[in-house]
Amino acid sequence: MKNLFFMFGLFLACSTFVFAQTANSPAKTGETVQPSSGPSPAVPQPQTEPNTAIVETSVEPTIAAPRYMAKNAPARITRFESAPVIDGQLNDEVWRSAAVFGEFLQTQPGDNVQPSHPTEAMIGYDAKNLYIAFRVKQDRDKIRATVARRDNIFNDDYIGVFLDTFNDQRQAYILFFNPLGIQADGTLTEGRGEDYSVDLVMESKGVITEDGYTVEAAIPFKSLRYEAGRNKNWGIHIFRRVKYNNNELDSWMRIDRSRSGSLN
Repeated sequence: MKNLFFMFGLFLACSTFVFAQTANSPAKTGETVQPSSGPSPAVPQPQTEPNTAIVETSVEPTIAAPRYMAKNAPARITRFESAPVIDGQLNDEVWRSAAVFGEFLQTQPGDNVQPSHPTEAMIGYDAKNLYIAFRVKQDRDKIRATVARRDNIFNDDYIGVFLDTFNDQRQAYILFFNPLGIQADGTLTEGRGEDYSVDLVMESKGVITEDGYTVEAAIPFKSLRYEAGRNKNWGIHIFRRVKYNNNELDSWMRIDRSRSGSLN
């Protein structure tokens, strides 16, 4: 599946990340890429870097009633004052300052329609790590989760993130987590497909709850290749796979099926 990326600038020496997308940027479309271990994960589609100024957005989310990041404007990610404990619980106070992404859309089998269940993603960072967390709503008895081997989670439900750290539209890191936090990771290269031989050093944990599951992950910056500095944008895509409901795929960004391409 080809998906729309949005951008964020990486300022490790400063106190914030910036995620940005122009309001008039065209949406990209989606296709399915088949991993060797099971059903297909999503493949991201970055948009061209916008030639516009970055606009700061005030973010004051709460766990109970988050203020979701706008999909048509830049998003500023606050630097965490302390590192969360990666236990899948999402009960660290620091998550209250994270940027919260919600209002996902079902893009498979539906075409940008209401999903069967809501999803929230939270993002923050500190000097060492990029932190990503997910709160997924779903009937507990319909969750598919196994103690699978690394890179073999695609028969389970999962959530995923794609990171185009150079914003070159040629290669992206691909990160997946099942409801127990078991990882699948690698790279996606335009014209070559996915490579799961790349194993990033990162920490993740998931917990199945009464009404879904939660996942936390810490990705060390030293595990990623990127160019640090001001105005260095990354592309990112966030999505979720729901196995029981016709292999439903939910995307934070709207997907335009009329467009083609993978990372360009």
